[in-house]
Amino acid sequence: MKKWLKWTILVLAVAALFHLATVAFLPRAIMAHVSKKALQLKNASVNRAIHQPPVSADEKTVVMPCPDLLYTLCVYDVGRGPLRIRTPSPGDTYFSIALYASNTDNFFVVNDRMLPKGGKEIILVGKGTPQPPSGNYALVEAPTTKGILLCRILITDEKRLDDARNIQRQITIAPFR
Repeated sequence: MKKWLKWTILVLAVAALFHLATVAFLPRAIMAHVSKKALQLKNASVNRAIHQPPVSADEKTVVMPCPDLLYTLCVYDVGRGPLRIRTPSPGDTYFSIALYASNTDNFFVVNDRMLPKGGKEIILVGKGTPQPPSGNYALVEAPTTKGILLCRILITDEKRLDDARNIQRQITIAPFR
């Protein structure tokens, strides 16, 4: 076999392996790192909402945070059982909840325009988990057992920071029973 052909095959094989490693392992490593950092926050634990104060230059729990947003995080594990997520209806400000799988895929989003008055209840279950009884909630199946919930609330005016914090405190995450 010619020398250049061997080198071409070797380079293509290394490129394919590097590509596979990047696509398959890097997203999971990123989520593991973010989850670990989130769980180091004050009062943090798995399947519990972590209400963050307004972002400062010193704090960057969320990647590239916006100082005009309040963030609530939750490192979830539906392997422990389904979760009940309750959201308020924020009224006149932007609000969103996004769920991310362990490979960084965003698999569910709801924002203030989609929320009914009185808020929304979401039941998050693991893949293949038996369906809970029907009720007045959105049933969401997580593609991976572990992941992250990220909620964003827009602070439209510094004078309304207390209103935004009140909305933030209404976000609850608890085991579904």
